Amino acid sequence: MSPLTALPGQYCSLFAMALAACAFALPAWAGFTISGNIGSGQGERELVLFRVDIDSNGKQAEGRISVAANGDFSQEFSGEPGLFSLELPDGQTLGLAIDHDQDIAIHPDNAASIGFSVTGSPDTFDLQAYEAFRKDSLNRLVYPPRAELNAVKENPDAPAELMTRLAKAEVQGYAAHRRELNDFTIEQIGNSAALYATSLRWDPDYRLDELRDQVDVFAKKRPELAITKSMQMRLQRFGRTAIGAIGSPLSGQSLDGRQYALADFRGKYVLVDFWASWCVPCRVENRLYNKLLPEYAEQPFAIFSVNLDNSRQVWEMASKRDRVSWPQISDLLGLQSPLATAYNVTALPMSFLMDPDGRIIARNLRGEELEARLEELFE
Repeated sequence: MSPLTALPGQYCSLFAMALAACAFALPAWAGFTISGNIGSGQGERELVLFRVDIDSNGKQAEGRISVAANGDFSQEFSGEPGLFSLELPDGQTLGLAIDHDQDIAIHPDNAASIGFSVTGSPDTFDLQAYEAFRKDSLNRLVYPPRAELNAVKENPDAPAELMTRLAKAEVQGYAAHRRELNDFTIEQIGNSAALYATSLRWDPDYRLDELRDQVDVFAKKRPELAITKSMQMRLQRFGRTAIGAIGSPLSGQSLDGRQYALADFRGKYVLVDFWASWCVPCRVENRLYNKLLPEYAEQPFAIFSVNLDNSRQVWEMASKRDRVSWPQISDLLGLQSPLATAYNVTALPMSFLMDPDGRIIARNLRGEELEARLEELFE
């Protein structure tokens, strides 16, 4: 019987079977519950729970929670596990890593850093421990050399050698910081939903195989989650920026309106440098580039910069001050730019040295290391 002559009853049966098949294929989340009290003086209002997307640095409202006059609230949610932020009174936000079937309770706590305590969510405990460790690591390894560098850059008579040394100290401190975060993730986070939050700062040059194994275990348990797919995609992008990989295409517009593309530099060694006006080590490195380009003017070498500012005016002012004369592009989307995403750039400075075939041969060569590599290449 052709579809045109099929009986209505048969269509209904087929349609019902299709619906049943679709329903069977969909994941049946147990959901989670958020309840608690925000204090009697904060009643009769709404709290908003947002789902956080670290890839886009965005958030989307998951739902609203009504608060009673005495400050009590309770709300069930049916969404899948992930990373969330709860808007609290006075503009505060509470980060939550939530797995399914959790009963999360939130209450005022003067001893807590944000003024509220959380119970019922082991994944949130992991997230809080990670954030506390991350801040401590920054305070130990990154902020001291950064403070010295910021102080020196305000002095117009500061020796270039001092600026270079302090910029190198900050870069090395941040690299050590990223390695510490990898250690903490591998040794402390396990298969918690908080693993997704840590992925934003993974260092692809340190214990990456162990991170990949960790994600594989997580994926076997929860293959259908959006956060699982996000972590797997990040690991894939790491592969595309590994030593020996062909660099992803880059193209955009310069300050003077010209179009540039990475493909324009095939046949040359090219340093692809990501920078921004607010990155002091990047600005220090621009001084070196002004020195290197004349030295290698007769060699097949070029610099191609990608600016990650959000303002054309700021980009232009910094470029003029640093005398950036080499090709550079920007879409003015900052670290959320697809140009940055293509190379897993989540922090600055970041650079990639490519051979004439467009293959990545080194990452993050700066200062003396970059000079030494160029001398070796053009010996």
